[in-house]
Amino acid sequence: MRLERLDLTWVKLLFLVALTIAVLVFVYKRVMALLPPDAVVIAAGSQGSAYYGFADRYRQILARDGIKVTILETAGSVENAARVAGPDADADVAFLQGGVPVPADRPVSALAATFLEPLWIMHRGALETPADPAHWRNLRIAGGAEGSGTRFVIDALAGVAGQGLETNTFLPLGGDQAGAALLSGEADASVFVAPVTAPYLQPLFQDTTVTTASIRDGAALTRQLPFVRQATIPRAGFDYAAEHPPADINLIAMVGRLVARDNLHPALVDRLIAAARKVHSSRDLITNEDEFPSEMNVAMPMNPQAADLLKKPPSPLYRFLPYWIVAQVNSFALLLVPLLVVVVPLMRVLPGLYEWQMRSRVYRRYPELRDIERAAGNASDAAELEDLESRLGDVEREVSKLSLPMRYREYAYTMRVHINLVRQQLERKRRQLFGEEDAPPEPTS
Repeated sequence: MRLERLDLTWVKLLFLVALTIAVLVFVYKRVMALLPPDAVVIAAGSQGSAYYGFADRYRQILARDGIKVTILETAGSVENAARVAGPDADADVAFLQGGVPVPADRPVSALAATFLEPLWIMHRGALETPADPAHWRNLRIAGGAEGSGTRFVIDALAGVAGQGLETNTFLPLGGDQAGAALLSGEADASVFVAPVTAPYLQPLFQDTTVTTASIRDGAALTRQLPFVRQATIPRAGFDYAAEHPPADINLIAMVGRLVARDNLHPALVDRLIAAARKVHSSRDLITNEDEFPSEMNVAMPMNPQAADLLKKPPSPLYRFLPYWIVAQVNSFALLLVPLLVVVVPLMRVLPGLYEWQMRSRVYRRYPELRDIERAAGNASDAAELEDLESRLGDVEREVSKLSLPMRYREYAYTMRVHINLVRQQLERKRRQLFGEEDAPPEPTS
C-alpha cells in the first residue's frame, strides 16, 4: 500500500515537472515572439524633401530605443506606396500623401494622419491670380518627378480641368531643384505638395519676387477630389512686419499619412506613434497644436493598436519598464495565466513533496527492517541470527550517515528507535533458542 502511494506521488511529481517544462517552453517562445526587431525600413522621399527630413527625425528618436532606421530614398508618395504595399515591398513603413491609393487587398494600414500638405503654386508673374489650372497653356512647370505625390495631384487636377494641361511642359523637378528652376527662369511656375515647414519652401516664402498663388474655387475642388481640404495662409503670415503675403492665400491641402505593413511588430508601432507625437504635434501657419498625429482623414483602414495609442496619453509605465513590454502589456498579462496555472498548484504541492522526499530517504530502509523483523521470528540457529544482526547493523549505519535538515532529523531518530526494538527482538530470540548462559556471543560490528 505504501509503495502504491509512493508510486502515485512520483507520478504526480513527474506530471508537474513535465507540465512546468511545457509551460516554460511555451512562455519562452511567446516572450521571444514579443521581443521586437531592432530595425525598421522607412520609404521616405528624395534627400532634402520634407518626407526625408521627417524620416531622419524618426531615425534619431528611434535610435534612443536601440532601433536602427533605414531610410529609402524615393521619388515620392507614389513610389512609397509601391515600396510598402507592392508585391516586392521592401519597406516596413512609408509616408504617403493624401489621395495616393493603396489597394484594399494589400496588407497595409495607416498608423496616423501626420500633417497637412498644401498644393503650392508659385510663379514670378507667369500666372493669373487666383491660379486656374484649367487655363494653363504652354507653360514650363516644375511639377515633380514621376512617382511623386506632386505629379499625382497635377494629374488629378488635369482630370478635373478636363483639358489644357497636356499643352504644358512638365519638368521632372521637385524640392530644391524646382525652387531653383523657378528662380533661374528655367520654369515659369513650380508646383509643390509639401508641409508648410518643408525646408526648400522657406526661401521661396521670403522672396518677394515669388508669388504663392491662391487656387481658384478651392471649395469646388474639395468636392471633386475627396482627398483634399481647404487651407488658408493668413495675410502677413510669412512676414508680419513686411505684410507678406499682402492677402490671404487660399489653398487646397492633402493629409499626409504614416502607413505600415500589417505585420509590423506591435512594439515598433508603439515607438513610431511616440515619434510621430514628437515630430508632428507642433503648430504652424495652417495647423493647430496637437492636431496631429490623428486617426482622422486617413482614408484607409487604421492599425487597431495605433488607433488605440492615439486615443490615450503615453503610459506612466514607460518610466519603469522597457518600451516593448509596455507596448505589449496585455500580451504579457496573458502569459501570466499559464504560469499561474502551474505555479500556484506547484507552490502548494512543493512543501509536501519536499517533506515526502526527506521522509523517503529514511523510510526506504523500512522494508529491509521489516524483513529482518519477520526473519527474526523464524530464525532457528546462530548463523541466521548473526546474519540478521549484520543486516540490522548495515541498516543502522545507513540511517546514521543520512544528512537531513534539522526539521527532518526526527524521522532518522525514530527509525533508530525501531532498529533498537528489532535488535531487542533478536536478543530475545537468541535467549529463547540457546538460553541466557548458552547464547553465543553477539558479533562485533
